[in-house]
Amino acid sequence: MNEQEPLTYRPFTFTVIEDDGVNVIIEVSEEDYQADLAAGIDEEATMKPGRYKFKRGGFLARHPELKLKDRKRA
Repeated sequence: MNEQEPLTYRPFTFTVIEDDGVNVIIEVSEEDYQADLAAGIDEEATMKPGRYKFKRGGFLARHPELKLKDRKRA
């Protein structure tokens, strides 16, 4: 990074609305979105304001062969 270039790193900021251990709903506020844009983060590289639903553990659910307790030693 060049000393002349502005720093565009900003931690992703959101609010957890609901978390039941499996499903998580987060909310990105308009203020956080605008702060990202003001920090120089590209519009396509940040999440727009609103609520988003995510599911925990989806990767291992799709790839059960990678679970450590189910793997056998060679």
